[in-house]
Amino acid sequence: MNTLPPDPEPVPPIRPTASQRVIAAFERITEAARPELWSTLRAVEDVLVDAKAVDERVKAGDNLPLAGTVLAVQDSVDVAGQPSGRQVPETSATVVTRLTAAGAVVLGKTGSGTVAAAWDRTKTGGSGAAVAVALGIVDLALSTAGAVPAALNAVVAVQPTRGLLPTTGVRAAEGISVYATGLVAGRRALALMTGPDDADPATRVWPAEFRLGAGEHPRVAYPHDLPLGAAAALAFESAVKRLTAAGAVLEPVSLADPDFGDALLLPTVPDHPELTEALADPSGVAHRLASGTAFANLLDVAAVTVPMLPGDKRPFGVTFLTRAFEDQIGLDLAAVCTDEPMTPYPEPGEEVVVFGAHLRGQPLNTRLTELGARFTRPVRTTEAYRMVLLNTEPPQPGVLDDAAGTSLDGECWRLSPAAFERFAGTLEPPFVLDRVELEDGSRPLAVRCAPTADGPDLDRYESWRGYVRFASTAGPRDPG
Repeated sequence: MNTLPPDPEPVPPIRPTASQRVIAAFERITEAARPELWSTLRAVEDVLVDAKAVDERVKAGDNLPLAGTVLAVQDSVDVAGQPSGRQVPETSATVVTRLTAAGAVVLGKTGSGTVAAAWDRTKTGGSGAAVAVALGIVDLALSTAGAVPAALNAVVAVQPTRGLLPTTGVRAAEGISVYATGLVAGRRALALMTGPDDADPATRVWPAEFRLGAGEHPRVAYPHDLPLGAAAALAFESAVKRLTAAGAVLEPVSLADPDFGDALLLPTVPDHPELTEALADPSGVAHRLASGTAFANLLDVAAVTVPMLPGDKRPFGVTFLTRAFEDQIGLDLAAVCTDEPMTPYPEPGEEVVVFGAHLRGQPLNTRLTELGARFTRPVRTTEAYRMVLLNTEPPQPGVLDDAAGTSLDGECWRLSPAAFERFAGTLEPPFVLDRVELEDGSRPLAVRCAPTADGPDLDRYESWRGYVRFASTAGPRDPG
C-alpha cells in the first residue's frame, strides 16, 4: 500500500527578544489610539533600557521565564519611579519585583477609571488593565479590579487565595488579579509571584493538607436564579455543556444560599452595559456587574475567570470559585472551558506513581481521590522492572527491580504533604513506597512491593490495565 511520507516536525516559533516585544508594544499603542488606558506610560527609551538588560541576561545564560513579556500595572500597585496618586514610590510592590526579576518589563501604569471595552468601544470595559491585555499591547497586567473587566474584554483573570500573593506596595483592600491572554500565561505569572514576604505579615503559607483535585466527576454548583441577558445566558450555557461533557456533575443552587460542591460556577457579568451608562452611573453599573462574583472579595476563596464566546465579539466570561487553597481545582475546571493544558500551581506537595489498583477507574483509586490527590500525567518507567501478580484482594500487581526487565506504564498523582502521609499509611505489606526511574530521567516515589514478594509474571502486558483486559475476556487462568 502506498503511503505519504510523514509530515516534518513543526519548527517551534522563535520568541521575540524583550527589545523586539517592547517595540511591538509601542507600535500597538499607536495603532490602538487608546491613551485613556494609561495613568502613566513610560518613555520608550526607558523601557528599552530595561528590555536590553533582559536580553543581555538571556545571552549570558540566565534563566528568565518571562523574558520577552511586557507588563502593565494598575495605578493602585507601586512601580518604582512611577507616580501612585500623589506619591512616587522608590521601590516597586513585591509582586512587581518578582515579575521583573523573571524578565518581565513594565510598560506603564493603567488607570482605575471606566474605559471603553477592547471589542466594542460603545461598551464599557471596566478598568484599563484588562483592555491593554485584550488589545495585545501587553502580555500580562496586575490589577485590583477583580473578575469583571476580564469578562468584559475576553481575557483570563486569576485571583488566588488571599494571602498567597504579598500585598507589600499594593494600596487597595481587594486582592490582586492577574490578567492574561490565557490560563497558561496567567498561571506562570502566579507561580512567580507566590510566596511569603517578610515585609507583609498578612501573607499566608500553605496548610499541611488541602485538595489538589476533585476526581473525575467534580461537583460544580451553579446558580439557577440569576437574571441574565441573552448573550450572557448563552455563554453560561456553553460553559455548563462543556463541563458536563468532560464528566463534571453540575448541580443548580440558589445564590442566596449556595452549596459550593467542589466549585461554584458563576456568570461573571449578567450583561454588557453601554459605556455611556457606565459613565453616567459608575457605582450602580459596577454593583450590578459584580453582583455574582463579589464572593471573590468578600469570602476566603480563590477565583478563576475565563472568556466564553470571544469569537463573535460577545466577550462574556464565567468564573470558578473554590475554597481557600483549592486554587488548583479551579484552574483545572477553567481549562476545560479554554481547551488549554492543565498546568500546576506551585503548591507544596508530593508525587507518587501507581501501577495497579490505584489507577483511575480501578477499585482503590478512591484512596487517592478522597485525599484530594490530583492526576498529573501518565508515565512510563525505564526498562529495569518487572510486574508480578500478587495474591491480594482486590488483585494488585507488584513492581520489582529487574536489570533485564521491561518498561511499565503507570500514573503520577500529586498530594498535599499531609495527604501523602495518610496515603502512605493505607499501604499494607507487601506494598512499600520506593523510587522508580522514569523515561524522562526523574525518580519519584511509587507504590511497589517488597523484594521478597513474588507471583506470576505480568511483563507481557506492560501495564496493569493490559492484564485486566486480558483477564476480563479470557477468564481466570494463568496470566502467563
